[in-house]
Amino acid sequence: MDNQRPSGPQYSPPPDQEKSRQETREELKQAIQGSNDVLVSATTTLTLFPDTFILDRAKMTVVRRTFFRTAEVVSMRVEDLLNVTASLGPVFGHIKVVSRVWSPEKPYTVGLFWRKDAARVKRIAQGYIIAMQREIDCSALPTPELVKMLDQLGQDDHTGI
Repeated sequence: MDNQRPSGPQYSPPPDQEKSRQETREELKQAIQGSNDVLVSATTTLTLFPDTFILDRAKMTVVRRTFFRTAEVVSMRVEDLLNVTASLGPVFGHIKVVSRVWSPEKPYTVGLFWRKDAARVKRIAQGYIIAMQREIDCSALPTPELVKMLDQLGQDDHTGI
């Protein structure tokens, strides 16, 4: 007995459904293209299993390593981020993330970063949140230019830090 499919008419979707599939493919390709462009990333210091904070054009990802080849990976859409703050000391810093998903009373904290890395992550992430809240389309800008502008937008010039 052979495992061939029975011969007969093959299913072909109606022309409008095929067009819809092609449009969906194109939309997904456009969403994928550039969505993984990293805007900023930082890795914790002074630890055997360093954690990593990554912000790309579509999402924020935190990789918490607990052992060799073991990690907890948390990702969240940029649109769900409400605020990113940095707790800065003279040498080190932490990043605190408030989102629609997590309770505002208990922000998600990642750290111990070098101070300059924590400050840079905060500025770029906060700049991106501001741009998203103002519904500014950042997709047309090249990544280096976007990062520079987000860094400026997220600066707290009046703090003196």
